[in-house]
Formats: sequence, structure tokens, C-alpha cells
Amino acid sequence: MAYDFVSKTSFTDMMNISLLSLGEQLNPEDVKRLSEYRRKWNFYEGYHWEELPPSGKAEVTKNYCRAFVNKFVAFELGKGFSIKMKPHVEEAIVPYLNEVWDDNKKEQFCLELGQTKSVTGDAWIQVTFQPKFNDDGTLNPNFYDPYDEYEKGRVRVVVVPPHICFPEYDDGYDKEVMRKFTIMYPIRQNPDEPSKTRTLVYKQVWYRDRVEVYYGKDLAGTYVNKYGIIPFFHCKNLPLAGRNTGASDLDDLIPLNVELNLKSSDVSEIIDYHSAPVTVVYGARIGQLEKGANKVWGGLPKDGKVENLELRGDLSASTNYIQDLKRAMHEIGGIPEGALGKETAISNTSGVALQVTMLPLIEKVQQKRALTAQCLREVNKFIIKIGLEEGLIDADLSKWRKDDRYSKDIYQNEIIFEDNLPKDKLVEIQAIQLEMKLGLEDREGGMKRLGKKDIQRRLEEIDRDREEYPEIYGLPTEEEKEAMKQGLEFKKKQSKEKDIMKRDLNENKANNDGQVNAGFTNSPEKQQSTNS
Repeated sequence: MAYDFVSKTSFTDMMNISLLSLGEQLNPEDVKRLSEYRRKWNFYEGYHWEELPPSGKAEVTKNYCRAFVNKFVAFELGKGFSIKMKPHVEEAIVPYLNEVWDDNKKEQFCLELGQTKSVTGDAWIQVTFQPKFNDDGTLNPNFYDPYDEYEKGRVRVVVVPPHICFPEYDDGYDKEVMRKFTIMYPIRQNPDEPSKTRTLVYKQVWYRDRVEVYYGKDLAGTYVNKYGIIPFFHCKNLPLAGRNTGASDLDDLIPLNVELNLKSSDVSEIIDYHSAPVTVVYGARIGQLEKGANKVWGGLPKDGKVENLELRGDLSASTNYIQDLKRAMHEIGGIPEGALGKETAISNTSGVALQVTMLPLIEKVQQKRALTAQCLREVNKFIIKIGLEEGLIDADLSKWRKDDRYSKDIYQNEIIFEDNLPKDKLVEIQAIQLEMKLGLEDREGGMKRLGKKDIQRRLEEIDRDREEYPEIYGLPTEEEKEAMKQGLEFKKKQSKEKDIMKRDLNENKANNDGQVNAGFTNSPEKQQSTNS
């Protein structure tokens, strides 16, 4: 009997089919893209048998797609990120950015972002401002603030599913400037009234100067895009030259995972068949023979023979092939087997050796982080722009403002990712300390290597704390400094007086080293030689 893991979904459960069935005209590229998205999500969720015809055999599912994606997400964004700006701007802007990200649950956002782009190859981030008050000063009824936490409103940062996103650019090959961006997905209108309920496509069409909202084919309203920027930012997983979409981490893994499941199912069927062996009787009739343990059969003919059907094939060849498939998945996918729990002897492994072992994973994550950081920098710029125009930044920004424009320094930011590989922190601190003594590193670089956040603010706090509590840092207090200074001066004075009193008798007035000549020698050795 075939295993039923309830791992099948209907082919009609695809976003592009739903949109097409509702009368939306999608170009062939979008249809193919949405189909690929749905297929990759199926494999991540464990639905691996939809593309294969039912065979009635065992359907074993080893879902390495999920394991690989989760490992990539943990290594790339599992510890989040921190923001660094130029020192003279950081104190004014970084607290505001951190507050926005904390309000939008940065840790959960990072996991959703990493998972979406790892599975599909693409992720879209939307940044919006939700005002607490309307333009006429009345309270916004759609603004949810039960604890009265927001004075003017809040900035929302959301990961948008890529299968509802349809961008258009100014130029076919230059994807830096977006001309138009459409969000559309099916909704149910009048769900509380079954007789009037209908399914239609809800659509938002964003331009640089306006936003159009549609319910089905009907235009519901046009609104001003007050910031002049389409607030959707594309975060690719890995680049594909000449394409609008990114490369998924599952592109090369899905065929191997399908083959692995097929061969594992074959082996499972063989084991099931031979775990309850068939008894074969030669030259006799079964009659009243009873099968089971501790049963004795007698009276068989002279040429009769009874035996169980045994496995005579080479099952080890199948298991070796399965191991080869799994090894190929690790080599092609870029995740060493040890990263997924394979037992390895690491008790005496150095940090460098561990990095070499994990080099394929590190290299791939570095590529992914480069694109993620580029997208997050643009997101931060737009968050800063909203803060400037809505008055959300609680700092004096006049020194960066000229006429009605702000200096570009106020927008420049850097995304810092923390290293996920285990480190001996004491060894790292000792290395930083030695480099600082040799003039090869500074405090800011050392704190960055240790994964510290808000570096400039922390350095200022440490300097103030060192001045106020020097004894905690092993530094002398003001009283000890004064006592040390007086003791040093006293020692210098004593040393000077001692030098005067200890003048050598053989030293003349001019301090020339030599004997004093008074017409005769008063050396005992010379006198002894004269008397002799």
C-alpha cells in the first residue's frame, strides 16, 4: 500500500491561474514566473510528488529543499543586521532607524525576507507611512494605536510576496529606475453576504506622482504619491545577468531531490516486500500447513522443499547511489554535509580550518549578503526621507540642511552583518589588542569585528565612563595620578641630590674623569712600587 503523507496540492492552487481565471491579462513571462514561484514553494513545503503520475508505490519525501533554505537563511540573516553611518551623522539618524526597524520586528522581517528570496529568488520590500492624523487634523480611523505609542504616525516595512508584484522599468535593460509598479491579488467582496459575494482582483498601480486603486476593472480612486518615489525595493537572492528576476537556491536542488525521493521510495518498497517474506513450497501441497514461528511441518515428499523468498539482488548499489545523490546536493547546493548535522571531529579544529570546511557556504552567503545590503541601504534612505518630511527624527538637522535640501551625507548608510561562524572571543580580542598596539587597527574597527552596534554612541559612552570610573577599567584615579606625580617629583629630587654627594674623588672640578695630579701619586700600588 502506498504511503499517504497528505502532501499533495491541486494544480489549480497557483497564483497565475487565479489571476488568469479572473480575466487579468498577463504576459507569458509573468505566467512562467508565477508558475515557477508556486513550484518552488511546493518543494519547500514538502509537496514533491505533484509532477509525477500516481504509481501506487511508496512515496518517501526527504525534504532537503527546506533544510537547505533554512540553513541559508540562518547563516545570512539569522542574527539580523546593524546600521552604520558617518560619525558626524550617526548620532542623529541611527537611533531613528533602529527605532523604526525594532517597531517593524526586525528579526522576523529578516527571516521572512531571507526565506522568500531563497525560495523564489526574489523578494520585494514595501515602505509606507501610516499617519495618525488626517490632513484636516482629525484622527485617522484606520490607524491602530491602542497604547498611544506614536505621536505622528509610524513607518511600516513589509516583505511583499513576489507573486503579486509586477514591476515595469523606464528602460528594458536598465533596472535602476522604475516607471510603474503593480500589486494585484484576488479578494472576496461582500464576504458577509453570501448572495452578493464575488471574487475579483484588487489592484494598486503605483507611479512616481500618484497611486491608482482598482476593484476589478473599476477605478476606485487616485491618490497623490507625496514622496515622488515608488516605495517598492527589489531584493534579489543571487543575480542572473540580463534578467529581471534573481536565482533561487532551489533551482539546482529540485531535480536532485526528486531523484533522491524516487530511489529512496524504491528501496523502501524492496524492504517492505522482504520484511514479510513469501514462503515458497516446491513438490508439495500446502494443505493444512500453518505459517508462523515455532511451527513444525512434517510429511513432506522426498523431493519437496520449502524456503522463504530472499533478496538476491545487490541492495548496496541502490544505497550507494542514494548517498551519491545526497553528496551531489551538498556539492551543488553549496552547503557542506557537516553544516546539516553530519558528525565531524571538530574538538581540535582551529577557526581557520573550520572556515575552510564551511567555505562553500561562506562564499555563497557573501554573494547573497552583497545584494541584500544593497537593497536595505535603499530602504533605509527612503525611511530617512519619510522621517525628514514627516518630522519623525528627534534631532537638530539644521547643519545638514541647505535651502530646502539635505546633504547627501544624511542618507549614506552601511549595513553590517555579524559573522555566524563560532569564534573564540578571547583570541579575537587579543588579536585586536595586538593590532591596536602596532597601529594596525582602531577602536571602531575592533568593535565592528566583535559585532557591536551603535559604535559611535558606545565609544562616547565608554570614554565618559572611563573618566568617571577609571578604577573599573584598571586606570588610576585623579588622587592616584596626583600621588604618582608627587612621588615621581620626589624621586627625581632625591636622585639629583644623591648624584651631587656621590662625586668621585678622582673627578676634577671640571668633571673631567681622571686622576688629580699634585706632583706625586697617592695610589697605593704606585707607592708600593716606589718603596721597592
